[in-house]
Amino acid sequence: MHITLLRSYRATLIPKNLDRSEVHGLASDGKLPTIQLKASSADRAQAAAHHTTGLAVLCVDRVGGGE
Repeated sequence: MHITLLRSYRATLIPKNLDRSEVHGLASDGKLPTIQLKASSADRAQAAAHHTTGLAVLCVDRVGGGE
């Protein structure tokens, strides 16, 4: 049996109708939508965020402390 540790991640999403030239400015101002989820890696969190929301994912950040 293999147990996979899940970690908490926050995915920053890009709304469908947002002009691409506005993405980084809105992201730096903290004005893009986010979701939090648990996954075994950042790559899996990114895939899960896209699958769940149907939106493009700008970035995924690990939240919480420790291992």
